[in-house]
Amino acid sequence: MRPYTRAIADSRTPSLRLLFAGLVAFSLAILALAPAKAGVERDLIAGLAGEAEPVLNDKSIASAERTKKLRSILSSVFDNQQMAQSMLGRYWRRADDGQRSELATLMKTYLIDVYAGRMDSIDGQVKFEVGGEKVIGNRTIVDSKVLRPGPPPVSVVWQVETVNSKAVVTDIVVEGVSLVVSQRADFTSIIRSQGGLDGLIKLLKQKVGS
Repeated sequence: MRPYTRAIADSRTPSLRLLFAGLVAFSLAILALAPAKAGVERDLIAGLAGEAEPVLNDKSIASAERTKKLRSILSSVFDNQQMAQSMLGRYWRRADDGQRSELATLMKTYLIDVYAGRMDSIDGQVKFEVGGEKVIGNRTIVDSKVLRPGPPPVSVVWQVETVNSKAVVTDIVVEGVSLVVSQRADFTSIIRSQGGLDGLIKLLKQKVGS
């Protein structure tokens, strides 16, 4: 390289370095300002909220029809076996395959009916606000609020797990009360008073009309 050519190249080097450093800093700043990409678990709850909100706010249809639609929406994201196993604990381990199959199906239908009915009982127009998510072990906790005109927002926390490569809801905590924990106490009481798991199955069949 000729002396004057090298001199020109050397004089450009600091400028190029400064330009490169500036581009890197700018890129990092953009990445820092960009919102974190939501996971599939939060997307699941956001999608559920997006479907449920217009149904709840459509007062032109009968309450029974709204509950039916809500049942269909919730059914697509609930995992019946995981929830049944969590609610029954040691009784699930004692159940045979036939009892487990019946209990998983019946409990899912019953719980969805209960929750859909509670959602439909909310007065006035509602809006779901889905917040952040945090991972605890193999579970992802997704925060949300149900906003209503007048009363304070209702806190609804969704527990999401991956079962058979699919994100599913395995518990709902409303205002600090876990659906799984509260129902576990109810089902345990029924099992003890109604003659075991077969007594619970019989009662659930009556509840869901099967």
